[in-house]
This record gives sequence, C-alpha cells and structure tokens, in this order.
Amino acid sequence: MELKEFCRGISLMPEAEKKLEEVHVTEKEYMEGKALFQCNKEAFYSMVLERDQFRMLFLYYFSRMGCEVYEEYSRRGIEEEIYWDTFRDITFWCENCLKEFGEYGINQYDWFFRHIEMKIFRFGRLEFEMMPSEWDLEYEGGRIRKGDPVINIHIPQGEKLNISTCVESCQRGRLFWGEEYPCVCHSWLLYPGLTDVLKAGSNILMFQELFEVVKIDYIEREAEWRIFTRVREDPEEYQEETSLQRSAKKYLMEGRRLGNGIGVLR
Repeated sequence: MELKEFCRGISLMPEAEKKLEEVHVTEKEYMEGKALFQCNKEAFYSMVLERDQFRMLFLYYFSRMGCEVYEEYSRRGIEEEIYWDTFRDITFWCENCLKEFGEYGINQYDWFFRHIEMKIFRFGRLEFEMMPSEWDLEYEGGRIRKGDPVINIHIPQGEKLNISTCVESCQRGRLFWGEEYPCVCHSWLLYPGLTDVLKAGSNILMFQELFEVVKIDYIEREAEWRIFTRVREDPEEYQEETSLQRSAKKYLMEGRRLGNGIGVLR
C-alpha cells in the first residue's frame, strides 16, 4: 500500500499529509529504524526523539509501518473496515498533537506498537487489546490476578459514546478474542465521582453501568487532560467553554479530585 492511500484511508488532515510528503528519510534509514523498533522499542523512541521535528518523524514511521500491516490483515482474513478503523487512531492523535503543541505529528509515540503488532483492534465504537492484566481484581463471580490474560477496552475519541453502539462493540470484541477472557477497562469515564459532575442520564454515566467498577486510582490525571486538553496545577486556570468544563472545574475548585476507575465488563 502506498503512503498516500493510507493517509486518505485514515482521513488524515490534508495539511499533515503534505507535511509527511516533505519528510526526508532514505529507504536505508527507514529500514534501519523499523528494525530497531522491532527489536528495541525504547532505543527506537530515543533515536527519533533526538531528531528535529521528532513528532512528524513518529507520524512518518508509524504511517509507513501501518501500510505494511495491511497485508497481514488480509492474510488473516480480518475485514478491511477493521483495519481502517483501527489505524484511524493515528489521525486522532495527530489532531491532539496539533491542539497541544501547534504542530502535526505524533506525541503519544509509545501507543502505536499495539497497532503495528496487531495487538489491538477497533470494532465499531470501541477498541479491544489482548494483554496481561496490570492489576489484581476481584469482581462479582470471579477474580483476575496480575498477569492473567484479559481483553482491555479502550475508548477512542472522535464520536459520541452511544450506549447501543458500545454494547455492539463489546459483543464483537468478545467474539473476536474469545468469551473466556474477562474484559476490563481503565478510564476516567469509569470514575464514580462523575455522578457529581454529569447530569443523570448522560452517556458517560450509562457507559459506567456496563461495568462493575472494582478499583479507583489517582495516578494519572487523564480526566483533566481529556476535559480541558491540558493539565494545570491550579484549576482556576481551566477554561469554561462547555458545560462539562464548567462542572468539572467547579468540582476541582471544591478541593475534590478526578481519578480513573477500573471496571470489569458485566
């Protein structure tokens, strides 16, 4: 697959596509970079980070490697729609990079090995990744030990969190990976405290009801980053352009915290 076809297939912004065409990487450099990525990802990340315009260079490498994954999808008989939906993550994170840093590229560079190595797939609204559990979890009817295989559910940006489409996605994800594996989700969307931030009946609160939330953590400030696009130490500095931002800012100004919930799909 040609890079131009890939960019069009993932709906990459035309300006970003044009910037990609201007990247100067020889075929030898690309092959050496790809080989490094395959054998030592941390060394690959360090190599790219030392270069000028490293965010655009990450976009270039991941897009080219994404082109090459297409044949493996075909060989395994995985629908082309799933391929495009899965790799559209590149476009979403390129948009985030533009918002946060004012340039096209990829800043969340340690996310995309999942796509290149076919460890994650998007089925409709949600993404599903087979991985060893990061947590010891006890839930109604079972227990997950750290290291046990689970299906990790990710919620990509870009669409409303429609509950019927989420339910359909979960059914497809379970069917693909196997119903014997528990599905878990670690997200700010599962934080129980959101009941004091959102109105009853919101899509996010209905999404929470699909899970049994069994653990809460405050390690990451994902909620603030997702709601306000940038984390501030003083919540007074947060913008109030949407009802969610106004409500979340008020919640934080009261001295309360926003965390992540870890839930097991019911």
